[in-house]
Amino acid sequence: MVNKGLAKTEGEKTIKEHTEDLLRQYEIIKSIYPNIMQSEEWDLLKEAVIYHDLGKINSKFQNKLYKKLKYMERELLEQIDERDEIPHNFLSPLLMDTALYEEKYGLEKTKILLSSVYYHHDREEKQIQKEDIEDLIKQANYLGIEKTIKMYSKKYILNSNKEIDIEILKSKPYILIKGFLNKLDYVASLDEKGVNIEEIPEEKGMTISDKIKEITKEKFNNNYREVQKYMMKNEEENLVVISYTGSGKTEAALLWAGKQKTFYTLPLKVSINAMEQRITKNIGYNKALLLHSDAHSYYENDLNKYHRAKRMSSPLIITTIDQLFKIAFRYTGYEEILATLSYSKIVIDEIQMYSPELLAYILIGLSMITQMGGKFAIITATFSPLLYSIMDYLKIPYKKQEKSFKPHIMQRHKIELLKSDKFNYEEIRRLGKENKVLIIVNTIKRAQEIYNVMKDSNVHLLHSHYIKEDRKVLEDYILEFGDKEKNQQNGIWISTQIVEASLDIDFDILFTEMCSIDSLFQRMGRVYRKRLYNNEKPNVYILDNRNGVPYIIDSDIYEYTLEEIKKYNKEYGNKYLKEDLKQNMIENIFDLNKNEKLKDSKYYKNIKYIISLLKDIRPNSIQKQEVNEKFRNIQNISLIPDNIYEYLDNEGKIEKWKDILNSKTSSIREKIKVKEEIANYTINVRWHPKLIKDKEELFYKKSNVYRTSYIYDFNKETKQGNGLIMKDMQNIGYFDE
Repeated sequence: MVNKGLAKTEGEKTIKEHTEDLLRQYEIIKSIYPNIMQSEEWDLLKEAVIYHDLGKINSKFQNKLYKKLKYMERELLEQIDERDEIPHNFLSPLLMDTALYEEKYGLEKTKILLSSVYYHHDREEKQIQKEDIEDLIKQANYLGIEKTIKMYSKKYILNSNKEIDIEILKSKPYILIKGFLNKLDYVASLDEKGVNIEEIPEEKGMTISDKIKEITKEKFNNNYREVQKYMMKNEEENLVVISYTGSGKTEAALLWAGKQKTFYTLPLKVSINAMEQRITKNIGYNKALLLHSDAHSYYENDLNKYHRAKRMSSPLIITTIDQLFKIAFRYTGYEEILATLSYSKIVIDEIQMYSPELLAYILIGLSMITQMGGKFAIITATFSPLLYSIMDYLKIPYKKQEKSFKPHIMQRHKIELLKSDKFNYEEIRRLGKENKVLIIVNTIKRAQEIYNVMKDSNVHLLHSHYIKEDRKVLEDYILEFGDKEKNQQNGIWISTQIVEASLDIDFDILFTEMCSIDSLFQRMGRVYRKRLYNNEKPNVYILDNRNGVPYIIDSDIYEYTLEEIKKYNKEYGNKYLKEDLKQNMIENIFDLNKNEKLKDSKYYKNIKYIISLLKDIRPNSIQKQEVNEKFRNIQNISLIPDNIYEYLDNEGKIEKWKDILNSKTSSIREKIKVKEEIANYTINVRWHPKLIKDKEELFYKKSNVYRTSYIYDFNKETKQGNGLIMKDMQNIGYFDE
């Protein structure tokens, strides 16, 4: 049979057709962002595109596709030998004229070009033999490809084990060419699904920035807040912006985005979902898409949106940090994301929510992104001065805010440090009859204990140990309940730090356990969010009981915070806690010049240690899957409680799911849908042997889903219940997502 030169079985697409798809996408990104690379680098990328898949003409690869297409035995190509197939990315460089490239571009650029093709798939390296070259020559002749095919010197292939090559592998030209080759290759496979490598930022001639300016003109007579003026003025700078809750930081960040591709990061999926709705519905910018681990399920009815988000082609993507900052590990294939970030802006919101480990990943990532030309803005109501010190150490360029922005509402909170080590539940119940009362505690165990003492028709509980579909119900309900303008209902909500970040809720009174100072102020931001408080009584009550120390809250940071709150009470008594004082209190704890004890804290040492490990990590020394595990933030198994499993079994769902997953005739789409349905009934938790009823995973191998004997409690009609009850697991120290 004559060699067809196929690239893929789907549609029997040929190498020529697939390459043409890449070249079309190449022209799209070059037209939208022409200044990403220099002219010579664009030429090198085009060469990489043309040659990246030519190695697929080998007989073994072609026969593999023919067999999948159920061709007859006599239709297969004659093979020289029966050895294992050499992956095509190692064969493609055989068709490239190294002498010509070296003469035109020089040795280093030739290395970059060939290595980009050689490594565009992550495959185990195999030794090319004389027979493989002979086969390639024979198949090239079939296809009329007139090329000199000979073994290239290994000097052209960069090796991360060689010190001389490491700097080239970490260089901007290599990251761009290799990264964009991968990006073009992936997007070309979605060509028929209407997905392009990039989209213009304008929607009907308007960017997100233009949309906000239009709204500000119509509704506020061009009256911008201070923070918004500042970020518009500094559109070309890397910024750290500290501004109070309700000051318009989100709009300021989107104004800063201008006409540039932008990633907006938030720590919680519920916050991301709410932000996407806010931008698309309230602001009216429909090119904004979200990207997190549940994005496929979120866009189930519009997979075009999912693919555009997954391939990062949308001009505005609201996402979690794991989608971007795993680049800190320089894992195999990280170049695609870093190349995309090289011409993007990144907004980091709610940075105080991240652990020392995740902060280290973010800061290393920002160092890499800014070296590539990308820009960032950290926007927050509370910022640790310690991060300035680390940013300076990593030589991350940024503009420091010279003065604080004057709050339009100076007083929103009056605090009281409770003398007891327990909340007064009767007092809380009384207040809940005439107010929206929020209780935030540091552990799920304590949240459940309080709920069981207080539960009645006006008390609801929210934490991370609900099955996915019930948690979504609760998250939507607290957002509805916490909308002070639209909902006048009173009552009590009990939660964990899951409500700290970017949830636009406005309660009247807060009862909270002591925690780190930045988290404490974020919790305060959930009460009197945009209102002046002038009552004589406190609206924030703080309980010092050391719950969650040291599992969730660092012991040293807890003590420093307690000292600062006590000092405030002593100096200011029963006065309002003004917005401009909050950052000063944070500095007293997290500024190395003001708090020398911080240098000896576990918190500080942990950040420094991780940064030292990552700073000089070799490219391609770790696999992507290993990095994904690190970003799962200690929640690494999924549980289905016994009573939920039995309900599903009685409904016939378990058997139905197993049939579809085990059937050879089920489509990939059908299996994905079943996996998403299963996920709706699971709870993500940190692994512990006591949690698992059977050692075997449910449904299929590597599902990471297990049965648990612990009881699950939730009433879908009243939206009330404990969630997963694990009374004997109280000392493990679970951390909310």
